[in-house]
Amino acid sequence: MSAQPLTDQQLQILTSLVEGYKAREGMKDRIRALNEWEIARRAGATEASYAEFFDHPSREAVLNALFALQRQGLVEVWERGVKYDTFVPTAKGEAYVAGERDSPEAQVVSAPLAEPVNGPVSAGTMGNDNLDPVIQRLDEIIRLLRSLDGKRSGF
Repeated sequence: MSAQPLTDQQLQILTSLVEGYKAREGMKDRIRALNEWEIARRAGATEASYAEFFDHPSREAVLNALFALQRQGLVEVWERGVKYDTFVPTAKGEAYVAGERDSPEAQVVSAPLAEPVNGPVSAGTMGNDNLDPVIQRLDEIIRLLRSLDGKRSGF
């Protein structure tokens, strides 16, 4: 279980999510969670409109960063959306952004993580690094299916 440093993009995405989430303090949880597009805009990862972002090339990079952060236990999916999923930071993610990287809460390790009953399967939750390519491929398939479902819904 070795520490995994975050890439610049992952740190930028995590910071944007934490700051956006904290800015909405006092609101209902369903409103407080940020969707993929809101996170990307806050992080400066896209200039696409809400509608354009669905098929925009920057979305894949943002989703890859969010899924990596999820596997490391720094963010959670709040709700699966028809168009975009919404995310919230975990206590571990908030501690990491706050600069408490040496605290036990903020340690980023490749350890099995607890998942919600209906949550996604990811490499971090399975605790087996040999499954990373399989999980990445499954993540890609899920994104493709969501894209197809979104296009089908538009007809």
